[in-house]
Amino acid sequence: MGDLFLILCALAGASWIAYAAFARKVSARLQAVNSSHPPAGDVSGELTVLIPCRNEAEALPHVLSDLQAQSLPVRIVVIDDASTDGTCDVARNVGATCIPAEGSGKKAALATGFERVQTPWIATVDADVRLGKEWARNMLATAVHQNAACVLGGVVIEATPPTGWNRFQQLEFAVMQVWIAGGVESRRLAMGSGANSVYATEAYPVDALRPEWASGDDAFALFALRQQGKSIRWCGHVEARVSTTAVPNWRTLWQQRARWASKTSGQDTETRLTALTIAALHGVFLALAIWAVADGSRDGWLVLAAFTAAKTWIDWRLLATACRAFGLAQRTDDALLFPFRYAFLVWGAWWQLLRGGVHWKGRPI
Repeated sequence: MGDLFLILCALAGASWIAYAAFARKVSARLQAVNSSHPPAGDVSGELTVLIPCRNEAEALPHVLSDLQAQSLPVRIVVIDDASTDGTCDVARNVGATCIPAEGSGKKAALATGFERVQTPWIATVDADVRLGKEWARNMLATAVHQNAACVLGGVVIEATPPTGWNRFQQLEFAVMQVWIAGGVESRRLAMGSGANSVYATEAYPVDALRPEWASGDDAFALFALRQQGKSIRWCGHVEARVSTTAVPNWRTLWQQRARWASKTSGQDTETRLTALTIAALHGVFLALAIWAVADGSRDGWLVLAAFTAAKTWIDWRLLATACRAFGLAQRTDDALLFPFRYAFLVWGAWWQLLRGGVHWKGRPI
């Protein structure tokens, strides 16, 4: 074996150890998530829900219906980001307030909506999510009882129809969610989703949103709160979760993950290290596969097989943790294919990022 192959083997061992440590940390931290949450019945306070939209006329009526059916009444402000499909008309037809965004992009829309907020609490949700009727009560109860500047709730991808493609997205996103939940509750992570967030209005860092970036409001807002020493908490109750649909194809999923990865440079240390760990592990995986094919030696194939088996074992542990946390079923074929699908996802996302082809709703990032 040549020196280059030995170096590759050493990198494979180091990246696997780092990935194993990550998986162990996720499992251990998840125990700290307060899924027992404060009682929701005694909560008081007013909440304004901001929904930044761009061409969401089809999805918007569903989330507006869910919000209007909340057991705790909420105010709704839809901010239209230059839609061309009648999004604002749809909102107004069901009695919701809709205003045009001042500027371009999601963060400019949020800043515009923030100027209309007159309640002590605000929430941000995406137009394509669905919520249960107790969502607002549970999220606000956690915020009030934990005296938090921000509360994050879970986001579940619906595997409907239950194809292998949709189930993979559901499982992969659930793994990400358990990492975020444990990291937030352990005070080590400032990461969440703008699809399901509640903020104290006085603490919302509207000036930190960086509207020059086409997306990333959640990342910049949470990082600003962490830098200010503000409390960020996780609401683990099932009724505080929102759901959304899977994306239709690999290209869209690569774009989404590349967009998220593009925001890690300005984030907390753990977010950056986690992104680098996963990128390094799958980069070595690809390099070993290329070496095995090009070299054709027995040793190359043996090392690749051993690395694949070791990576698969960790992936299965993460899947089991996520399925327990979110009550998801895991089929045998899902588990067997997950390590390879996940590798394909990481490779494609980083290729999109490295080639500079990342965009959000037609706007380059």
